[in-house]
Amino acid sequence: MRPLSAQRSVAGKATLIIGLVLLAIQFVAIIFAPWIAPYSPETADPINALQEPSLIHFFGTDVSGMDIFSRVIFATRINLLISVTAVAIAFVIGVPLGLAIGYYKGWGSSLAMRFFDFIQSFPVFVLGMVLVSVMGQEIWNVAIVLAVLFTPVFARLIRAEVLSLRDRPFIAAARCSGATDSAIMFQHILPNALTPAIVQISISIGMAILLTAGLSFVGAGVRMPTPEWGLMVSNGAQQMILGIWWVALFPGLAIVFSVLTFALLGDAAKQLFDPQTRSSS
Repeated sequence: MRPLSAQRSVAGKATLIIGLVLLAIQFVAIIFAPWIAPYSPETADPINALQEPSLIHFFGTDVSGMDIFSRVIFATRINLLISVTAVAIAFVIGVPLGLAIGYYKGWGSSLAMRFFDFIQSFPVFVLGMVLVSVMGQEIWNVAIVLAVLFTPVFARLIRAEVLSLRDRPFIAAARCSGATDSAIMFQHILPNALTPAIVQISISIGMAILLTAGLSFVGAGVRMPTPEWGLMVSNGAQQMILGIWWVALFPGLAIVFSVLTFALLGDAAKQLFDPQTRSSS
């Protein structure tokens, strides 16, 4: 029988492969959307409104006559653009910030932590709605709002790792050798503190997709006729009771597909970065 660590390694690699395959499908949709989509995602055709799924309209049409399949394909660009941009901004800002407040103890570090507590004391969805309403319902504004919400997550993760590393013997040896604070922080501490933040990237992208769709669902995200999954679900939700199921179903499945992708990648990253797993392999 294989040891538990070896089984974890195999499971992590299998999960990673599945996640990468699902991610590749989404990248194909992003890159080749104009060639895959048979219709314009923003052109209304009232004559063909609420057509059921068929060989002409694979996923049917919505109340405006827009082809749902084409909108789902193009919405992949919008949702992943917003989510990946937001998490990238949060990572770039949160990691150096967490490194600084973890390494330098004092009133600045305490003030930053209290500010993070203030941001995270609000329900994420409610705070997102307020910020988007203030800044405006534009794609980049939604990305900036999500970046604000996710920055404390990365900062806290890095700070926790830095606090556990700053007093280790190898850091003391670096200080004795004459290394400056910046050298210690970026050459010795940061490389050893990045693993939790790297794992968190995939998880945060999945959360950002859900938040983006949720904000659009309640009318606080992107606006029509921009193709966006949450907005499409919102437009079709009221018609479900009338038996018009396809308008909300297919964009809803797209959300599930995309979030599942990044959940699998995050789970694979956790298993592959597990020290016990790496030592056994």
